[in-house]
Amino acid sequence: MKHLVLVAILSPLGAANVARSAPPVADRPVLVELYTSQGCSSCPPADRFVHELPARGLGRNKVVALTFHVDYWDHLGWADPFATPSFTARQTWYVDSGRLRAPDGDRALSGVYTPQMIVAGQIHFPGGQSDVALRQIAAAAARPVTATLALGATVDGEMATVRVRVAGAEALARADDWRVTGALVQKAAETHVHRGENSGETLEEASVVRALSPRLLLPPDGGAEVVLSLRKPSGLAWRDTALVAFVQSEKTRAVAAVAEIDAPAR
Repeated sequence: MKHLVLVAILSPLGAANVARSAPPVADRPVLVELYTSQGCSSCPPADRFVHELPARGLGRNKVVALTFHVDYWDHLGWADPFATPSFTARQTWYVDSGRLRAPDGDRALSGVYTPQMIVAGQIHFPGGQSDVALRQIAAAAARPVTATLALGATVDGEMATVRVRVAGAEALARADDWRVTGALVQKAAETHVHRGENSGETLEEASVVRALSPRLLLPPDGGAEVVLSLRKPSGLAWRDTALVAFVQSEKTRAVAAVAEIDAPAR
């Protein structure tokens, strides 16, 4: 069994240099979710944007990205190897909540669609709109910090155990609404698509979610450790894997805190 020392992701963040293309993000890491499909011809630009986030000065201390591949385009001729019904169900969970808002108020796409980007569990828009994404990331990062996370992990065989401590969570726990969720992420992927709308394309993707934990209730005292278990696909090496945890409201879908660490190397 390999061990990883606890790594704290705390706010405010250090004064790291930010690429000119990105607005200043200073206060906390922001969760950015992209719902995408390799069978969708409008998705590659959104996937490239996620892939380019670190080059824009938005590494994991500022943005934690999760790319969820949905399965409802698989019938178009290309079965997305990263798609699962559970990721489609998560996107539907957002849509059914009625809590998502468009950046400009009331004008927005409705229902499930790809590429859909969701920032901090609250704002959604087509994932190819990189300028909108950068503005919404900066706005989310500037909001008051309610909690921070410290993560530690061990791996044994194909299983990862992630231990999550939530600092400043007492008020959240008293609300009896907040859950802790974990994700196992493939850092980068390259896929040659042979059929469907992207036939002939080679897609480069990043932060691809390969496993998602159940949503576990934050302990009532707000200080206890939450333990998450995640199974790695057998063909994925631990060195190519990251582990993410986030705290999210079951009622409003708002994300209070998120953190990411590398999986322990084997």
